[in-house]
Amino acid sequence: MNQERSRYHIIDRQPKSEDILTEVLDGLSQRPKRLPPKLFYDAQGSLLFEAITKQPEYYLTRAEQAILDHIQEPLQALVPHPVTLIELGSGSGAKTRQLLRHLPQATTYVAIDISLDALHSALSALSQEFLHRQFIGVAADYGAAFSLPQTIDKNPKLLVYLGSTLGNFDPPEAQEFLERWAQNLSSCDALLIGIDLKKQASILHHAYNDAKGITAAFNRNVLTRINRECGANFPVNHFSHHAEYQAQNGRIAMYLVSHYAHRVSIAGHEFVFEQGERILTEYSYKYTITEFQTLARQAGWIPLAVWTDPRNAFSLHYLRPFPKGTKDGIHENEI
Repeated sequence: MNQERSRYHIIDRQPKSEDILTEVLDGLSQRPKRLPPKLFYDAQGSLLFEAITKQPEYYLTRAEQAILDHIQEPLQALVPHPVTLIELGSGSGAKTRQLLRHLPQATTYVAIDISLDALHSALSALSQEFLHRQFIGVAADYGAAFSLPQTIDKNPKLLVYLGSTLGNFDPPEAQEFLERWAQNLSSCDALLIGIDLKKQASILHHAYNDAKGITAAFNRNVLTRINRECGANFPVNHFSHHAEYQAQNGRIAMYLVSHYAHRVSIAGHEFVFEQGERILTEYSYKYTITEFQTLARQAGWIPLAVWTDPRNAFSLHYLRPFPKGTKDGIHENEI
């Protein structure tokens, strides 16, 4: 290990190639066909997503960063001293830098991301800037059953899940995800989570259909990855990006649309595509503050604080797990 990497270490629990192939085959066998959004984030996909966050139409990242800067003092007062900061889907670490500056009590930072390349890049930069913190990376699919590394210190934990990624889950899946993490943590731990809010459909449309076509390239890159890692023969340039707001479900749906009828071979399996047929690649659910807080309570969390940007486009929520042996924060023997 070189001197730079000695400032941090990474635990590799990345999904195996055969696991990825199984998910691809299962998804394309469904009606309608679908692919899990976690497949977006290979090295190229991670770079494209960072470019998306800088587009003028993509309000989410700027709104969330503005909230983080605005809440420095109240957040610091809520978070225990010392604390271990654990971030899900850490990406490039841009918002992590804000948190580490705002929270001097965070003595250890644990980044959990499905992209090994993104982890190395982020932790290399952060560990050079914050010299007196401990940095650990875990390359893993945190959306599945997950256990924290035993090497993490015993300080209270602040779990951070920024960027509205919870919206990629259907609401029942989102509740199950939140329940798993509530069970992984204790009542002295906390969760800071970003939730995109319901808003005018035209704003959402432009955010997921940027003028430069970077979101389109990001969406099609999933097919390039499947070709490379699963031996498929998708004609990538003959699929178009399409994103639409489905108001009745409160979600953006993102698709890849086939230009013409053709067949695709993957590991001995053949899939038929009709002209105009769509592959669902992502849902992004939007919530009102009340809707999300109701979901969080049902999943075992107590909402303690919520902050929004001036336009009420985005929200950050601070929650704690229900104490063990309680229901809705009330001791069972008191019910």
